Amino acid sequence: MPQSPYKHRGIAQAGLVFVASQVLLIGGIAAAAVSALPRPVPAIPALQNEPRNVTLKYNWPHVITDQQLTATMFKLRPQLRHERPKINHVDHALRCWGQEATFEDPNCLSGAEMVAMLTDQNVYAAHWGSDALPLLLNGEFGPGFRTQEGESSASHVDHTLGTLAEIGIPLDFPIHMKDETASLTVKQLLTAAMLDFRLNQKEYEWTTVVAASYATGPTQWVSQDGELITFDILADRLMRQDWVDGVCYGNHRLYALAMLLQFDDQAQLFREAETRSKILAHLSEATARLVKSQSAEGYWDENWEDATRPAQEMEAGGPTMRRILATGHALEWWAIAPQEVLPPREVVVRGAQWLVVEIDQMEAESVVKNYTFLTHVGRALCLWRGKFPHELTPLKNSQTGANG
Repeated sequence: MPQSPYKHRGIAQAGLVFVASQVLLIGGIAAAAVSALPRPVPAIPALQNEPRNVTLKYNWPHVITDQQLTATMFKLRPQLRHERPKINHVDHALRCWGQEATFEDPNCLSGAEMVAMLTDQNVYAAHWGSDALPLLLNGEFGPGFRTQEGESSASHVDHTLGTLAEIGIPLDFPIHMKDETASLTVKQLLTAAMLDFRLNQKEYEWTTVVAASYATGPTQWVSQDGELITFDILADRLMRQDWVDGVCYGNHRLYALAMLLQFDDQAQLFREAETRSKILAHLSEATARLVKSQSAEGYWDENWEDATRPAQEMEAGGPTMRRILATGHALEWWAIAPQEVLPPREVVVRGAQWLVVEIDQMEAESVVKNYTFLTHVGRALCLWRGKFPHELTPLKNSQTGANG
């Protein structure tokens, strides 16, 4: 007996339904499997155009009076309008004074002029001569600052880039290289620095600072060695060395950690809650060591982490310069750190007043010779009065009334 055509159609429909259900099932499993795969980490994360700024939390008049602050900063004004100014003096001066700074002293460079010297090869050549090696060069990953090659170069890896971030230069700010016709910006400097980064490189403090300044949140990227880089990992890197290891007796690592805490408040940089707790504990221990090692006069030395050991000599400058370096840097990172890691107020006051007296007695030649250290002092003293140095400009000598 022949089968009904309706029966054939029912079997066919059932088969189609079965096949369709299997396709959907398999497709769903495949989609779930794909979504479960780790997503590739971008070589460079999303960045915001405007850098973050530290928030000034303190204004302690007992640290330094208005008159003392004006006199000290007048002595530290950037008298760099001469042939071949040292680039590390220029970028330290710019970091201290900021791009808004102006001076009535014709021997001083304004903040805008210092920015131009660091970002425009034509302006740089006007000061250093057309025969000087360029400050901005193209490298494997893009443009960057020539570093540790003498007075016409930056003193530390990504220090100049970090300066631009700290004074508020946006990523779309133009840079001008020698014989370069293409349009370049600060973003390309940062991208090259991040691509060239290695977690175990000798100097990494300023790369950390600049990456955090433009970060959009808990971002991550991959180093040229294939390492995953997050701000949690960078924080651990900053904390794992001995206390005085690194530039300026380890103080730049402490400053970077304090800055990460501020920027985590602003943008939640850390992926792990314990990272913040670890940083606070680390900075609290640093403070305890500093309180214990402070001299009766108020200064710290190279052995700030343990005053029972002899302080090691600097290559040049002697004990006074060692102490100015250590004391100014300690006051600077404390000035941006949270209240819970600060020392008793009298500790800060003694350190600041020792610095004020030393700088007041310093000859002009010594100021020039040790200018990079002194810019950290000047900036720290201003921060403790709740202001950035450019807010004092144009300056007048509080004793003579002379313009600066």
